Amino acid sequence: MGKAIGYLRKHEFAKLLIVAILLISASLATWNGLKIALNADNPILVVVSGSMVPTLNVGDLIIIRGVPSDELSVGTIIVFHSPADYDTLIVHRIVEKMRHDEDYAFKTKGDFNHYEDNWIVPSKYVVGAYIGKIPYIGFVVMKLKEPAGMSVIIFIIFILIIMEFFEERKKKVASSKSI
Repeated sequence: MGKAIGYLRKHEFAKLLIVAILLISASLATWNGLKIALNADNPILVVVSGSMVPTLNVGDLIIIRGVPSDELSVGTIIVFHSPADYDTLIVHRIVEKMRHDEDYAFKTKGDFNHYEDNWIVPSKYVVGAYIGKIPYIGFVVMKLKEPAGMSVIIFIIFILIIMEFFEERKKKVASSKSI
């Protein structure tokens, strides 16, 4: 253990690597903790369309809580898989609740939309109910998902690695001159 600590004291890149691993681990632990605490596979989402304006705006980061279908009611904002494309998540308000195959189904509508959605959402498609938002933070997430955003992240990581490499070399040169 003592050798490992000594190695870390001398090698900045190893420190950077350990910090990166700790940050990634903490992020994963936080995400999994939120999933458990909020009972939702997607506890945090970014609003990407204007269908819920003025309640929710593009770029809002929203918090979702898993809720049993019998607790959902007219007026509740829900997140659900689109009946037209299961991989697409939609955030709309329940305008009608009905019995459907021993469970419930919902008619929905975006606050900004003029008409109800032309589908019925089965309860098994519901991800959860909206419980809160953080305005504008979602824009950062949206930009980072774009190719330019990913390029910026890769560039920053590359610069940090180069800086650490040169810092370590500078320390080695300085220590060899002092001897």
